[in-house]
Amino acid sequence: MAMLRLQRRGFDLGASPGDIHTDRDPDSNWQNGLPLRIKGICCKSIESCLDSISTTEKFVLKILDGHSSDEILPFEPYSISLKQRFNLVGSTYNEGDDQEIETIMFDRIHDGDVIAEDLWMKVSWLSFYEEDASLRFRFSFGIDLVEEVSADTVRQQASAELAEAIFPESQIITQNEALIESIQSLLNGKKPMFVERILYFNGPEGGAYLHHDLERGHAGVVYAQVTGSTCWLALPKSALVTEIKEFLKEDKLPESLNEEHKRSLDKIAQDPILISDALDSFNHDGLIHLINETKEFVQGLISKGYYRILHPGDVILLSQSARDMCCWHSVFCLGEEMGQALSFAIR
Repeated sequence: MAMLRLQRRGFDLGASPGDIHTDRDPDSNWQNGLPLRIKGICCKSIESCLDSISTTEKFVLKILDGHSSDEILPFEPYSISLKQRFNLVGSTYNEGDDQEIETIMFDRIHDGDVIAEDLWMKVSWLSFYEEDASLRFRFSFGIDLVEEVSADTVRQQASAELAEAIFPESQIITQNEALIESIQSLLNGKKPMFVERILYFNGPEGGAYLHHDLERGHAGVVYAQVTGSTCWLALPKSALVTEIKEFLKEDKLPESLNEEHKRSLDKIAQDPILISDALDSFNHDGLIHLINETKEFVQGLISKGYYRILHPGDVILLSQSARDMCCWHSVFCLGEEMGQALSFAIR
């Protein structure tokens, strides 16, 4: 069986075995915060969106060459898809966020009237690592990380429509009847809405660190691999806390942990509540390094089966509705090519 190298942000984290998982009990995985992969469910949808995918790849290359989105969007094909529906208001740049490249602002219009304002597409680097060219195009509205997005369903839906106007390959998810039926069955028959949309380009050395996407009013996340391949570490928070506790109990800490890291980990080592709080803070340096940047811990999760491989056409569903059982997840780019993916919240 071929082994797949896991390298991210300058850290060699060993390898992942090939594709061995079959998720046989979707409801159980979803309810218990385990990842649910559906192989090949988007293959036909991808085939029908090849032109849009190619256009988006050209967009991304222009961004990587230093062009601004507001130099690209006023021209075809974007001017056609945005016309009479969205006004491009302008662009901003947050000097306090070194990962941000630009934020492009829009208003949603209908019959000449503004019906939803302060919509935006935020273009960002995924990391500070110089050799990681991974990009993220995120769509939302209002004051980022301050407003409760699920409380304003009008603007939330308008920002979702904006994502589809700029990136029509969003239909790989939104018009995929088989996928929608699969998600609907997990939601007890409720039809899903796809909001807070993100388009990812994960490149070599790139990918997200372990995190959750818990948001009030959202049931979870659907992620579709469009091009390229990724490896995921994914497990419920309760299991992650247990894995950290057991790892620290063995008293065989990786050599890359410095003395300050070790002292900070000693303080939380055997208290699940402290471990949980440290995870939620996203600023515990010792813990961040341990769970994301050490081969020993990453390989421990892989040995327990907490990983999935995604190839073009595959989808992974991540439950995010309950704090202790939400699925924490981490992503690695596999191979030497940057891959495109769609990640939408499920409302």
